[in-house]
Amino acid sequence: MAILLVALELKEVARSVDNQNKKIPEDVEIDVIEEKVAVTATYKHPNVNKLDKITKCTKDQMTVIESQLGFLNGCRIGKPSYFCPIAHKTRCPDNSWLQDHFRNEFKSRKSFVGISIGCNKGYDAINTARMGMNNPSFDKSLWDKEIITKLPTGANANGACNQRNDPQFDILPDEPVRPGEMHCVEPVPRTAQILSNSTKNLGLDKGKSIFEVTKAAISSADGTVEFSTNVKNGGGESTSIGVSCGEDCEEVPMYSLQTYVDKFVQSKTNPINVLSVDVEGFDFDVLFGAGSVLDRTEYIEFEFHDKGNWKNYHIMDAINLLNGKGFTCYWASEQKLWRLTECHHDVYNHWHGWSNVACVHRSQKVLATKMERLFLDTLDSKD
Repeated sequence: MAILLVALELKEVARSVDNQNKKIPEDVEIDVIEEKVAVTATYKHPNVNKLDKITKCTKDQMTVIESQLGFLNGCRIGKPSYFCPIAHKTRCPDNSWLQDHFRNEFKSRKSFVGISIGCNKGYDAINTARMGMNNPSFDKSLWDKEIITKLPTGANANGACNQRNDPQFDILPDEPVRPGEMHCVEPVPRTAQILSNSTKNLGLDKGKSIFEVTKAAISSADGTVEFSTNVKNGGGESTSIGVSCGEDCEEVPMYSLQTYVDKFVQSKTNPINVLSVDVEGFDFDVLFGAGSVLDRTEYIEFEFHDKGNWKNYHIMDAINLLNGKGFTCYWASEQKLWRLTECHHDVYNHWHGWSNVACVHRSQKVLATKMERLFLDTLDSKD
């Protein structure tokens, strides 16, 4: 598989990976393009050369993190990943800090761009669109009525984290509907069809606040990848790149995140406010192929796992890469955060498991301060 990267971007990514003593796999062919590549997006984070440097966790803070996340209670080498409390505490975060931020800072933005990679049944994406655009048309109950009858028998309608039943964002009654676009990217053909039909039936693909469904996989390179067309996979949450599709296969377009944004995101002059990545073990591939997209992204959520390509990397590989791009990252839980950036524990050198990470770009000072304060409050809490 050939990965085509602009020379400057390649050097930056390679430098970040080298810092963790990682090498690009030998079976990956890399072609460096020396000539300039046209860039259509014009927005970049302001004052990137003046970002506050994140301080290292103190010894006392490291001790509290170790205690609260139970590193000594099941995170040892050789223990199954599910024994580690990190997994139990961070599997299903509630991103309350992000919702509070949008609730309190609504007037500071005139538009919204959100991207959900691995959209699945779309409950989280609908709620993100509702939060970002303050549009009551993005309603989880209406969405649920549309998709529930289309899911195959036996599908987990509630979602792995009970997203179906989570409360939705409260519309701000004194604020207008904000224009914008929410991208729901899903590679499983049957699931993508359900999402697309539901979007059209509810009229969410029209107007100034749109919900756009794209049948595609996002990875580190452009190409195609096979996914099963079996109706039983509709709404399933375990299918990913590399999973055999048997005889019922369809070639699905595969894009790097950079290519996807250039091709499908309409706004070129505004930031990407929220980027959510849930691709069953290939999240680092998505970040690796993000290119300049990270230079306009304010907030990122992604999964860490013990499957897919995550098996070849450690959590701090992604954290250090993102830190170099100006992001501060945290283990994310329900109304709790534990900082990862500049808080490297030895357990991170070997542990892999289902968990979630939330990152904020340090140019977003209000949200960055809110998340750091929540981290400090979490350390002060008794549980």
